[in-house]
Amino acid sequence: MLHRRWVQTLVLAFAISGSAPAWAQPVAYTHALPASNVTFSATQMGVPMKGRFKTVSAQVDFMPGDLAGSHVAVAVQAASIDAGSAQTNALLTGADWLAAQADPQARFVSSSFAPDGPGRYWLSGTFSAKGHSQPLRVLVSTHPDGKNLVMDAHFHLDRTAFGLGTGSWSDTSVVAAAIPVQVHLVVSPQ
Repeated sequence: MLHRRWVQTLVLAFAISGSAPAWAQPVAYTHALPASNVTFSATQMGVPMKGRFKTVSAQVDFMPGDLAGSHVAVAVQAASIDAGSAQTNALLTGADWLAAQADPQARFVSSSFAPDGPGRYWLSGTFSAKGHSQPLRVLVSTHPDGKNLVMDAHFHLDRTAFGLGTGSWSDTSVVAAAIPVQVHLVVSPQ
């Protein structure tokens, strides 16, 4: 009984003073940490291949309580691709694939967030690579990691829409059109 009265008194005191405890304040996540990464997989002649981008940058302004004011931009340096061998990396950074010299970055810039249940959000925006841009909508799941927030997204990119794999590589029976991409962002509060 005494404990319940104490809690009621504390709640009333916060209501009267117009303040709330620090843990109840909205949090804005703005700093992408080095643990962030972008990986992908592809299927060539029925054989799966995995890779990653070693250089990932992100500008994040994510406020779960203010989705209209939230924004995410993620970029990878095309030349930082690592698909397991120097020969494959050279092929993928060349003109038929990422054209890293002409267009050094592949990037996603969000335009809106929409909630989809606890810790889940639909992000709509634009994905750009190799001089091509297309709308992209991805489902992002979030969960706390200490004071940080983890944002994970998995989606399939149609490589043909971006001119990825031209010339002899344009045949989707050689390399599948769908490229699964995984984005893992670890962001910290302001």
